Amino acid sequence: MAAILTLSGADAAHADGTADRVVVRVGAQTVTESGLERLLAKVPQFQRATFGSTPNDIKRNYVTQVLVPEMLFAQGALDRGLASNPDVQLRKRDLLTSALLLQLRDQATKPADVTQEEVLRYYEENKDRYNSPPRYALWRILVATKEQAQKILDEVKKDPTPRTWTELARDQSLDKSSNMRGGNLGFVTDQGTSADGKTRVEMSLVEAAKQVKDGEFVDHPVPEGSGFAVVWRRGSMPAVSRTLKDEEQTIRRLIARQRAIETQDKLVEELRARDAKMVNPNAIELIDVSSTGDISTKTKPGRIERRPGRTAPHETERGLR
Repeated sequence: MAAILTLSGADAAHADGTADRVVVRVGAQTVTESGLERLLAKVPQFQRATFGSTPNDIKRNYVTQVLVPEMLFAQGALDRGLASNPDVQLRKRDLLTSALLLQLRDQATKPADVTQEEVLRYYEENKDRYNSPPRYALWRILVATKEQAQKILDEVKKDPTPRTWTELARDQSLDKSSNMRGGNLGFVTDQGTSADGKTRVEMSLVEAAKQVKDGEFVDHPVPEGSGFAVVWRRGSMPAVSRTLKDEEQTIRRLIARQRAIETQDKLVEELRARDAKMVNPNAIELIDVSSTGDISTKTKPGRIERRPGRTAPHETERGLR
C-alpha cells in the first residue's frame, strides 16, 4: 500500500527564513526540498548509490523512479476512494499497530542505558544459566539380577539400535516410570541430578557412564539398589562456564527487551481499560474455520441443514419426503 505524503501545499520556510520550495506536486500532495532530503536520508547508502554517481543524479532519479510513482499510486487510491475500503482500513490499522509497537521499542530503554548494577544483579539471579557442570544423557534398563542384565547387554550389542533397546526396556525394565520411554533418564549431572532437580539417579550409574564415550554401552551390569542396570550413554554436554564479561552485552539486550515488553503490556492494559467496551472470548467458539480457510458459523450438534428449495415436503418414489 503506497504511502500518502501529506506535506504542505505551499512553499514552507527553512529555519534560516529562506523559502523551502516545492519540488514535487501530485494532486494535493507536495514534497519540498527539505522533505526530499529527509526521505533520501532514510534510504541506505548502498541503495542511494544505485540512483547515480553524483548528488544531483541521485536526487533526480530517486524522484522520477521512486517518489513520483509512489505519489501517483497514492493519488489514484484517493481518487478511487480506497481509504473507505474495509480491507484497506484493516491493513491501515495493522500498519499503525506495527508503527506504534516500533515506537514503543525505540522509546524503551536501550541496551546502552542498562546500568552495570542491573547487569550484575541479573547475572547473579540467573547464575545456573551461565554455569553448569557436565551432563550425560543416560538410557538404562533396570532388572533384578546380574545374569538377566548381562543377557540384555549381550542382546543389544548384537543389534545396537534404539528400537531393540526400547522394546527390551518396555518389556523387562523394573522402572515403570521410564520403561515406556526406552529407559530414558534424560541429561543428568556428574552429581546424579537432572538440570531441573526433579530426577536423581544413583552415582553408580553416573560413574559407569563416565568410563565410556557417547553412544557406547557400559560393558558390564551396573549395581543399582537391589538390582542391576544396563546403561547406554547416548550423549553428553560439556561443562558451561560463562563469565559476566562474556554475557554482559547479551544481558543488556535481554533487560532492554524485557522493559520494552513491559511498556507494551502497560499500554495495552491502559487502552483496554479505556476503550474495550465488551470482550466475549466464548463467541470465538461459534466460528468454524475449515481446512481450506473458509469461515462459517458453527451448527449445533444434531442440527439438520435444510437445502435451499427443499423446505417443504416434495414428491419422491416413496411418497412425500
